[in-house]
Amino acid sequence: MSLNEKKTLPTDLPEGLKPRIRLFFSVDLVGSTAFKQSRPSWLPALLNFYRDFDQIIHAQYRTFRQRSNAHIAPPEFWKSNGDELLYTCDLSSRAQAVDAIHIWLSALAAYRCDLATLTEDLDVKSTAWIGLFPAPNSEVFFRRGGAQFRSDSVDDPVLAQAEMRDKWYAGHGRHDIVRDFVGPSIDTGFRLTSWSSPRRLILSADLAFLLTSSYATSDEPLPLHFSGAQKLRGVMDNQPYPMIWLPVGAGARADVHDEGIGRHLSDPNLLRSFCEAIVEQNYKVFTPLFLADDPEDDGDFGWAPPYIINRIAKDWQAEKRLKMAA
Repeated sequence: MSLNEKKTLPTDLPEGLKPRIRLFFSVDLVGSTAFKQSRPSWLPALLNFYRDFDQIIHAQYRTFRQRSNAHIAPPEFWKSNGDELLYTCDLSSRAQAVDAIHIWLSALAAYRCDLATLTEDLDVKSTAWIGLFPAPNSEVFFRRGGAQFRSDSVDDPVLAQAEMRDKWYAGHGRHDIVRDFVGPSIDTGFRLTSWSSPRRLILSADLAFLLTSSYATSDEPLPLHFSGAQKLRGVMDNQPYPMIWLPVGAGARADVHDEGIGRHLSDPNLLRSFCEAIVEQNYKVFTPLFLADDPEDDGDFGWAPPYIINRIAKDWQAEKRLKMAA
């Protein structure tokens, strides 16, 4: 974000209301339903997935940091959803998005190697997307085990959320608080998981735009592919959404050659232009990008859209009025 636009943010804005882009990852165990129903002793395999994948993703992150001078936030476990694990990390540059994807791909490959030694009946599939916070997406907070807060005396959910948010970002009382993420980008990401497969890591269109925008500065450009567009229920007013993916897993390269439709858009420049058009036509649906080439660079993504800044400032003023009236 440029210096001039940083000044448009209120000087007293809490840390938890400052604009930030988060990258989200989903990894889902494939074949688990049949596996559970065919084996009385299915639980150890599921527990291994929970433990081993988490260990592997953090090991891959440490390996990356040891061989690279790049700064990138570590992957953070968000939550589990049955046989699905969800992770997130903050992004402050376009290069970090590319690095995070490479770390994730390495973790998927390493976990697959381990899983293959245990069973041939399970695999994993994955999806990745981004979201801008605190608008149009939002963090929400929940108390654990009846924890008490000052705002309990005031019957206002906005003030209760604000107190838990401020405690979270101050690093106080996190053992009493659970954080979750909600919003249009989160809904889109979960919809996209239905398109993923063991050979295709599905990407949101705004994330694909971010990744292709980094090709000129990346040592390892990602082989993105496009396979037409389909409707995602409730997303983009049910207009066709682009299916963009990375080849992963055994036989992934062969899968690339299965596609006729949109194969020319696998060219990074054409794919970037295509994604840019989609984002611009649906700018209120997709994440407004403001990431530069590096955290100190005010390049063509070094800005935050004025309507986002205005919305954040308006919400902050409303929150302050509630606090004064309480």
